[in-house]
Amino acid sequence: KEFLQLYSYLSNISPLLAIVVIALLGIFIIYYGILPIIQIILLPTSLGPTRDLSKIDAILEKRVKKLRGNHYLRETNFDFSDIKADNVSYERMIDSLKPEAQRIRKKHVNSVFYGTAISQNGFLDAIMIFSASVNMVKEIFILYNGRVNNKDLFAIAKKVYYSIIIGGSEGIEYATEEVFSKLATDSMKSIPFLDKIFSSLADGFVNAVLLTRISLITENYCTKLYIEKDRELFPRPAFVIETAKDLTKDLLARIKDNMFTLAKEKSESILRKAVNPVTLVLDKSYQTLKVNNPLEYGANILKKSIDRIKIFKKK
Repeated sequence: KEFLQLYSYLSNISPLLAIVVIALLGIFIIYYGILPIIQIILLPTSLGPTRDLSKIDAILEKRVKKLRGNHYLRETNFDFSDIKADNVSYERMIDSLKPEAQRIRKKHVNSVFYGTAISQNGFLDAIMIFSASVNMVKEIFILYNGRVNNKDLFAIAKKVYYSIIIGGSEGIEYATEEVFSKLATDSMKSIPFLDKIFSSLADGFVNAVLLTRISLITENYCTKLYIEKDRELFPRPAFVIETAKDLTKDLLARIKDNMFTLAKEKSESILRKAVNPVTLVLDKSYQTLKVNNPLEYGANILKKSIDRIKIFKKK
């Protein structure tokens, strides 16, 4: 439905424009979605927890051996001299990898928050969630020296699929309240399009939460040695939300500062700039994070294309 709405909207402006934009989106999906999936499939299968207590020692020994050659640990000059095939050594190595896993998570979560907040279209949201999820999962697998087996990989893929389907719709009431409680003040009520801005930010926050959940599930598959039930791999909703809030706190803080600035400006000045009102509070906010993410380029292309389309239609 969202795709048809986008295509119809573009066709009303120009059939050629519709074809060009859809072609660009196709290239984006192939480069940032399909190719990373192929790369994931080609990774060596070496991770995943067991449900058999008798296999724990064998899995532990295999993982410690793999991590001895870990590229990130070697780059950070990790001390392998007293590493043994035991839980203490394994936990030390995993703890050393967690900061990099957190950096990967933050990079993609902030990218999705930013991109889906400004897209104003569920189909575009789905594309960005899909591409960010696939690339994030790939990077986490590479960090931990391999991927899970096909069965577990399919389980992770289902979580990605559910996130794409939800695409910012489920849980929107909570997200709106969450963002509003952080940003809303009496002085901000003078900002035109305030409801639109908060609705867009809420969409972005929900999608950030969904991506955070995928990252935590993937990391659990890569680090846990033994589980009794599958639900042990799935983090509690409260923990996911708190993690997403922590990952996006810098961006939310800058958004809050920008909204205070907007509240002081004259309404007429804001209205002249508001092709897409949420960009007024997001553009500078995202730049201050200096997130090095290839998906940022694609998100910016989508954003600029949509803004130009709206300008053309207005003219």
